Amino acid sequence: MTLRALRVTLPWTFRRRFAALPFRRPWSPRHLDLPRPLPKVGAEVEDKDEEEQVVRISEITPNQVRELLPPVLRGPGVQDLFAEVKRPHLWLQHDDQDFLGLQDVGRFVKLTREDLLEQLPEGGCGELFRDLTLIPSRTRDVGLMVRKVTAELIEQLAELQEHTDSRNRKCIPKAGFLLDGHKGTGKSQVLNLLAMWARKNGWLVVLEPCPGRYSREIAEIKRSNNGVYIQSEFAQQFLEAMSLANRLMLEEIPLDRRSYGSRSIDGEDLKVTRRLYEPLIQKTVDTEVEAEGLGGVEELKRIASYRRQVRIPSMVDVMPDPQNVPTLPVGPSSSVRDGLGPKTEVWEIVEFGLENPEYAVQAVAETFVQLQRQRTHPVLVVVDAWNECFPVSEYVSIRYDNTRFNGYIPAYHLSMPRALHRWDGHRFQRGLKLCATSWQRSNRRDYRPELLGVQAHQIRTVRNFTQQEFANYVMYLRLMKVLHNFPAEDLEYFYMLTQGNGFQARKVLSTLY
Repeated sequence: MTLRALRVTLPWTFRRRFAALPFRRPWSPRHLDLPRPLPKVGAEVEDKDEEEQVVRISEITPNQVRELLPPVLRGPGVQDLFAEVKRPHLWLQHDDQDFLGLQDVGRFVKLTREDLLEQLPEGGCGELFRDLTLIPSRTRDVGLMVRKVTAELIEQLAELQEHTDSRNRKCIPKAGFLLDGHKGTGKSQVLNLLAMWARKNGWLVVLEPCPGRYSREIAEIKRSNNGVYIQSEFAQQFLEAMSLANRLMLEEIPLDRRSYGSRSIDGEDLKVTRRLYEPLIQKTVDTEVEAEGLGGVEELKRIASYRRQVRIPSMVDVMPDPQNVPTLPVGPSSSVRDGLGPKTEVWEIVEFGLENPEYAVQAVAETFVQLQRQRTHPVLVVVDAWNECFPVSEYVSIRYDNTRFNGYIPAYHLSMPRALHRWDGHRFQRGLKLCATSWQRSNRRDYRPELLGVQAHQIRTVRNFTQQEFANYVMYLRLMKVLHNFPAEDLEYFYMLTQGNGFQARKVLSTLY
């Protein structure tokens, strides 16, 4: 309110008093009469005119704080209470790594090399092991940064792990999540941390870090009647990698006999494979009807008879009734399992695929079907570079000449990318899918996930580093001795130069420093 407005609103007597008030400066803590620090014992009293001592908080040492405590708290037994936390803004402590929250965004989870090999036996997603090669030490602990998306997904997975339906049956009512973002934002590192967290918390994790290798690496392929190219060698590699960390859980999942044998040797649905023989059966019956003059009833009987005679190669012919009777120990503890009889497990399908390469592709498909039906363990299917399951592969075939594929076989016509390319997380009764995109080899402008059944609320976008995350990332590189003599005053300049992109930051900083 201005002085002119006060003159209008206030009475005349108040205006005179208000005009006589002196002008006061803004208040500050320096106007308080604070006590000065006491002189040391034996020292001379300083003159009042001498300049006051200035005590800065940054100059206070822990020993000075400890001297202010009572004598009871100065003993040797309480030294651990004052132990300094080394860079609490950068590292998560080992005791807090299982409980992540939004307050931990930007900090690093400290991991040993043994933890990486134990929790990620299939291999790390993205360029994790390229980051490890930049570190000079081969024994030092490494770290993975906690991003905002990581904390949010961990919170949702923790809630879904023990979710039950109206019948009190364990289930997961979500199809999954798709991580999207520009190249170098850290989508693959989010998958690595989520996969490790899930395995430590009792999830059965099926991890595929690089599905694009099935379409780029050359191996023997065979075409089936469905038009799918069977990759037996790659299927065995996938089963072997999956069994390294999940064998104990697969042995605990009972086999669903109703769905066992529902896939053919190329991994496709058995009903779809049988339909391929319908035109041949119909043509044969029509020829017999014209030659023998059969009626309508006899024609239907002939069609049904020919359908039963169709034999499709399957692992059911070799292993029709898989059984595994576990060896029970002799003693009082053996009575716990007495009377249960033969126990059939999902692990037997995986083991059969490892021993018989001609049925490895079917074993992969049968394993996924069993994981969709079971409710014993929560299942998380993690696929990095999911969009690489759709472009053309390095394989050529004359069948694709004069088509939009220009003679190359599409990746989703190969058996292994075909087993991972569907957005079928809703088929899992107690599981979901977690996929991420990769734009290292393809262009993002042709990307339309809605055509694959991905809904908008299932997409999570991973952004570039914030300034705090970028500062912690640079500090982490310096601690790992990847960077040398990095000027701290240029931190904002390089953040502006790289826009907080992790791939560009690693490329620029490792080249210059």
